[in-house]
Amino acid sequence: MKKTFTFLLLLTGTLSLAAQDFEGSIKRWSDGPLTWEDFSVQQSGFPVISRLQYNWHGATQSSRVGNLKVVRFMTENYMNPVSSWVNPDYRNPATLLYNQTAFDYTEVCRRRLQQEIDQGAENVSPSELARFYYSKADRFIQQLEEETDQGRDTALTRFYAVQVAEELAAVPEPEAVPAFRKRNFGMGMLLGYGNETYLGTPGDYFGTLHGVKMGFDFSFKDFYLYWHFVVGGSGLRRDLAAGMDWSDGHGLTGMNMEWSLGYPVVDNAWWKVSPFAGIGMADMEISFGKDADGRNITDDIGGFRVQAGLSTDLKFFRMLDLSNRPVYYYGWLTGSSRGYSEYAARLFVYAAWNRWARPVGPGWSLNFGLAFNMHVWNVR
Repeated sequence: MKKTFTFLLLLTGTLSLAAQDFEGSIKRWSDGPLTWEDFSVQQSGFPVISRLQYNWHGATQSSRVGNLKVVRFMTENYMNPVSSWVNPDYRNPATLLYNQTAFDYTEVCRRRLQQEIDQGAENVSPSELARFYYSKADRFIQQLEEETDQGRDTALTRFYAVQVAEELAAVPEPEAVPAFRKRNFGMGMLLGYGNETYLGTPGDYFGTLHGVKMGFDFSFKDFYLYWHFVVGGSGLRRDLAAGMDWSDGHGLTGMNMEWSLGYPVVDNAWWKVSPFAGIGMADMEISFGKDADGRNITDDIGGFRVQAGLSTDLKFFRMLDLSNRPVYYYGWLTGSSRGYSEYAARLFVYAAWNRWARPVGPGWSLNFGLAFNMHVWNVR
């Protein structure tokens, strides 16, 4: 058997081990075993009795599994019936088994290449991996051709066929969702709605705070650090003698800044439930208009706070990108695209103890938030 197996790898996302245009249809390895219908008949001089034109092709593809979108560089193995032929004098089961064994081994190498691409082997480029597995397939087929005399040694051909079948069974087809590991560090952002209802003495002074909840999440392994803000409006319910006299009915601008540490007790494909606790600062500001020079006249009251509660994420979309697309920074190649991200609707319910300055004093509050959250990790 002669083979045409030319290698080309483009980092832009196309892998082709075929350097010529093919006419007619192709037969993928996954379409089933070879038959003589996949070969044309051609007279040839000894010792060449058949030729199997096999090729690898690949491209970046995406698929959906539940709420997960997987983007990866997928390869496939196929043969070209137009360019593959057999001498009619050797159109027998032994020659067909010989070609099938060779075709099966190219599939073994393709699967191993796919595994390496999915795993993102460090310090090895996809082109180097493809060249390695191409050479491995090339060496085996040369050995098979020489030792079996292109299938004429039927006993040895059957021996190789069994060996390759066992090896093929030991290298399973790539999974719909490749195994991956998130790196230790991740980062996310949050934007949505938040409110705070004050209890006790603070509730006598301040109406419910309604505002924008925003911030950042930082993850290390299974721990999450939340750095969140709530900025919004409230109202003054009774006169307050702070630095300046605050009169009932004035609008207030409130802001909370919170640092919390969370740990998920539930974390699966759809849900993440994380108790959290932390510290922060609370502030209320009142505006008295402008002075003669046009400057704002304001006064504020603030205090230290601690908070604890529960964060629940509904992950409506996730994305695993293993495409190894090149990443450039100001024209410089800095790495490749391999990442995992989660997009979720997040519900916060938590209590806070605020130590307001006098005359308000300390008191509890109930806090609620509903926000969009995105968190991303690089993957191994």
